Amino acid sequence: MSGAGTTAAAKEAAGGKTTGAKETSAVSLASTLVALLALAGLSLALRYAHLGAFGLPVAMIIAAAKAVLVAVFFMEILVERVTVRLAMSTGIVLVGILLALIAADILTRETPPLSNPPGTEPRDRG
Repeated sequence: MSGAGTTAAAKEAAGGKTTGAKETSAVSLASTLVALLALAGLSLALRYAHLGAFGLPVAMIIAAAKAVLVAVFFMEILVERVTVRLAMSTGIVLVGILLALIAADILTRETPPLSNPPGTEPRDRG
């Protein structure tokens, strides 16, 4: 029995439906691994480049590309059932809302007064 037949039989035995999609090949997994390692190397190389204000956006783009590669090829999210894709999408949306609220909290804070903390005033004696 091949690995693809075993997976389909296991899904049917567990009560799940088989989607008829073919399994991910070893070549595509290996090329995905090479792409992830290349992106990690690029991220490391750009760590030492002085990109200024573009440093964070470039790092986020590289991280998003790595996350998409992992989700599509290793997690096989495109061939999963709709409920699994919906659950993952919901999680991503909730994390986005959380990050937006954190950013809104930080950006709307007033700067605190810069006075000396208690107990740090200059003393005449003692």
